[in-house]
Amino acid sequence: MSKRCQQCDMIPIAQIHNPQEYMICIDSFGRMVEKGEMELVYATCPLDTVIDEQGRFYSRKLFHQFRCTSCGTIYGMYVDATQGGEIKINDKIFDPDDYQAKDED
Repeated sequence: MSKRCQQCDMIPIAQIHNPQEYMICIDSFGRMVEKGEMELVYATCPLDTVIDEQGRFYSRKLFHQFRCTSCGTIYGMYVDATQGGEIKINDKIFDPDDYQAKDED
């Protein structure tokens, strides 16, 4: 696990209890991206399309990963709109290829 720095130490490693909390977290991470403190390294949808014009989530399950530009700590933020989610520190950036079926010899 990366050692957190002063720039990202205030990010809570916490449960997300409802969609409103997810939106507050996305907004906070988005501001950090705009300031250059975080970079978006993986997303199931762009930050500006998490909620559509009708006020609905892009999809039921959303996942975004951010990396601190100072220390490199990777934060994963997941939510299931019906069950909640969490923010946690990840060991690496998510790569969908890591989970695809491998051909057998």
